[in-house]
Amino acid sequence: MSGQLRELKNRIRSVENTKKITRAMEMVAAAKLRRFQSFMVNAKPYTEGMERLVKRLQGQAAGGDERSSGKLGHPFFEKREEKQIALVLITSDTGLCGSYNIDLVSRARTFLESRTEEAAPILLGVGKSGIIALERQGLRFEQKFTDLRASRVEEILKEFKTTLEELYLSGRVDAIYVIYSHFKTLSTYESATEKLLPLEETGEEGESKKQAVDYIFEPDPETLFSRLVPVFFEAKTRMIFLEALVSEQIARMSAMHQATKNAKEMIDALVLQRNKVRQAMITKEIIEIVSGSQALKLK
Repeated sequence: MSGQLRELKNRIRSVENTKKITRAMEMVAAAKLRRFQSFMVNAKPYTEGMERLVKRLQGQAAGGDERSSGKLGHPFFEKREEKQIALVLITSDTGLCGSYNIDLVSRARTFLESRTEEAAPILLGVGKSGIIALERQGLRFEQKFTDLRASRVEEILKEFKTTLEELYLSGRVDAIYVIYSHFKTLSTYESATEKLLPLEETGEEGESKKQAVDYIFEPDPETLFSRLVPVFFEAKTRMIFLEALVSEQIARMSAMHQATKNAKEMIDALVLQRNKVRQAMITKEIIEIVSGSQALKLK
């Protein structure tokens, strides 16, 4: 019985050490979440403003500006028959984030299975988890972006955006889709599939269209769009990237919080079991003492 007690003490000590680790990881995830969230919050107004500006200018050109052809054109808005597409899968570099990566990889597999009649998509991976999972199925990634540290976010974003632009503008692909985790609230996110290119061509609608301003383009609309649209695309790509990073930290913080809670419950159960074993040992020793005392009296 003493061996059982020793084993329980060792298990309790082991679970307590695990609890300290998961608690520390939860705090680290919370700190990273605040940092990435600040990046995302700062980028959101700019991205939304750029989108509104593009829509207003498109609406103005469609309304018949005398210096425009009636429609502003840019390669990023060019609709093509989707003979060849590219798929970007954004997952995490590391694990311990619950079902975060599982949901994204599952969505990617479903997407690829639905495209069996067309040419196999060109795959680009962001984060090791998704890359490793699909490579085990025999799939090949044309380009990989890993080591997703906060200090490398700008560097990776620049390379990522340039790669997507080259793929689309060169005509190698007719559309680019991205699978990532869409941020909803500080406690929720959802996996999403979004068409990144070509961009949706939509002008102003509703009340805002009635109040549209008669813009004077300087320089001409084509030159303006050739400069504005790539900036909007970069801002949109940045938002998707940052939403994925924020969602990852939400998932990791939630997973580590649950692991810490489970460790506490396990410790409580083990302590109760240890106390029962200890009480049984004490009871046994008392019985032995009483039995020995009775035996001596009988002599």
